[in-house]
Amino acid sequence: AMYREARGLKALLVVPMLISMTFAMIRQMRSGPAVAYGHWWIPGGLVAVLAARCTRQRSVVHLHGSDVVIAQNRIFEWLARLVLRHADVRLGVSGSLAEWGRSVSQREVGVLAMPLDEDRLPAPSPVPEHGFVLGVGRLVPEKGFDVLIEAVGLLDKQQRPALAIVGAGPEREALLERARRLGVDLHLPGAVSPREMGNWYRRARIVAVPSRREGFGLVGVEALAAGRAVVATTVGGLPDFVDHGVSGLLVEPNDAAAFAQALNLIDPAWGSRGPSRVVGLGSEAHG
Repeated sequence: AMYREARGLKALLVVPMLISMTFAMIRQMRSGPAVAYGHWWIPGGLVAVLAARCTRQRSVVHLHGSDVVIAQNRIFEWLARLVLRHADVRLGVSGSLAEWGRSVSQREVGVLAMPLDEDRLPAPSPVPEHGFVLGVGRLVPEKGFDVLIEAVGLLDKQQRPALAIVGAGPEREALLERARRLGVDLHLPGAVSPREMGNWYRRARIVAVPSRREGFGLVGVEALAAGRAVVATTVGGLPDFVDHGVSGLLVEPNDAAAFAQALNLIDPAWGSRGPSRVVGLGSEAHG
């Protein structure tokens, strides 16, 4: 993500990059009627608003998860407010992001969730009797996989499920060490291709999303579409789609004991109720 990379000397490259992106969009928009559509308030949103102003056309800014993190200091919050107020249309990928956008800009912000890629998902299938708990995502602290491992380690040894986490990242060795110390059967296959992901959802019994922060929560939504019950945290768009006690269970982030209890209580058969919750997120619905 740009906000992680733009630090130290690399920050000096951001301004010329933004100028280059803005001029490129202006040239493109001058060729005919167009709408400047920017994902994230920076860089995409800022570029879209500037290009739209210069060409007297309309702009859309679509907020994602890292937008809140970027705007944590006063200067960037001011800049985010400026970008959002000058956009003609403002959207967030979840209700919580839309609410943040409204609080910053004092303008209306709609909700348009991320679309599902149906090609990478299997059709809903029966839950395997001896499947594993599945996590998916970058192996970084914000995804909360350390909490998930701790939660599985709190379960009774005789009923403790195997855990698979699909993804790569700098926390790999730390997660393996934590699992070894807690007696958790952890499998880390690394990153897999999008088309392979369907197989992982199909083989899983439950999908866990223990994130500390999310903008949307795509993994939870994909799991529901694949017919799997979800244990997730109450962050981002997850509460918008996971019906507590119906298609999954929701717990507060950073609470291993609560997550363990949810893993014990959840009924994998609830996964059959998931596809109806995300039926409007296919590519056809997004146009």
